[in-house]
Amino acid sequence: MFFRKKYSTVTLTLSEAKGRGLGDSSPVAQNDVIEIEGCLVESRIARLTTSLRAKRSNLIAGVIFLLLVIPLIAGCAPQKERLTVYHAGSLAVPFSELKAEFESIHLNVEVLCESGGSAKMINKAIVVVQAGEAPPDIIASADYKLIPDRLYEGGYADWYIAFARNSMVLCYRDNAPGSDEILNRTRTWYDVLRNDSVSYGHSNPDGDPCGYRTLMVTQLAQKYYYDNVTEFGLTPDTNADGLYDALIPGSEHDRGRVGGFNNTARPGGSEEVVRSKSVELIASLQSGDLDYAFEYRSVAAQHGLNFIELDEAINLSNVTYEDFYQGASVQIMKEPGPPPTYKTESGEPIVYGITILKNAENNDLAVEFVAFLLSEQGQDVMESNGQPFTEPLLCDYPGNLPVPIKEVL
Repeated sequence: MFFRKKYSTVTLTLSEAKGRGLGDSSPVAQNDVIEIEGCLVESRIARLTTSLRAKRSNLIAGVIFLLLVIPLIAGCAPQKERLTVYHAGSLAVPFSELKAEFESIHLNVEVLCESGGSAKMINKAIVVVQAGEAPPDIIASADYKLIPDRLYEGGYADWYIAFARNSMVLCYRDNAPGSDEILNRTRTWYDVLRNDSVSYGHSNPDGDPCGYRTLMVTQLAQKYYYDNVTEFGLTPDTNADGLYDALIPGSEHDRGRVGGFNNTARPGGSEEVVRSKSVELIASLQSGDLDYAFEYRSVAAQHGLNFIELDEAINLSNVTYEDFYQGASVQIMKEPGPPPTYKTESGEPIVYGITILKNAENNDLAVEFVAFLLSEQGQDVMESNGQPFTEPLLCDYPGNLPVPIKEVL
């Protein structure tokens, strides 16, 4: 018999079966199997049990089917195209907004942004290409000159567009020592940094333009407030005498890379703090671990930091002072070697540059992204984040530009 042992078999004639009704109150048990004139008939519960078993088997089979099929369906879904952008850390906020807006227009595109010091990101792109790996599609630098200086010689790029500007400011934490005196103009910022027991930070000049621009600002402050005061009709301030050596001491290739205390140059006990990129100083300011930091004005505004505006003659923002800015210079590492090689950078107004690498894997998408950046919508994003466009937009080799980008210039 194929029935389970818990079922018993009752043999009835057809007339006996009709007479007993086989209902719920029937003397025949609900789980009996009845033989009526040679035919086997399951009772109601036996039939129900068999039905439930069948449904359970069908359910298990359905679950197994879904577990096998769903991954196959997911694997067949179209993969998103990826656009890779290396950009300056100070562009992180506006480029995050541009990424979101661009992806909302191009639903099948994922924009991968990686930020850091401009020189560092450009060097990373070169290393990636030399290793035979996929390069970034776009590079946006906080110093447009780094693009031709680093990327043209190796044939990595052949044009740039200078598109936005910025300025240097001195940020400070809440209740930083001396900040009230600076704000009410009873003391100067360089007096406090040089003579008080405070900490002040900047980024490494070899990896981040904000770093070497900090060194330039310090040089320009010494010239403007002491060395060249007659040129500007000012009174010499002795606190600015030898300011560069006091705030950024060391040999030419060590300045601004090491940091620390210098009791000879700064007897008040102030500490120079160096980080790899300027945006790393933000957390230290917000936590109160750092008193002051040199940053781009846009970064200060985007992160809600307290900041002190510097004179236009030294903050690298105004083309009127371009000749004066060029009197400041810093040697920054071009190749780590060994032996390391250095290049002299001279002061200029802060202008951002962007380019598309010649061997970009997603060239068409890169062209669309740059065109979107340069559009009216992109300009609004940049200006709302404190990085207004240059007027006019500048390109060194317009003949090398892709047509869609030419059309928005």
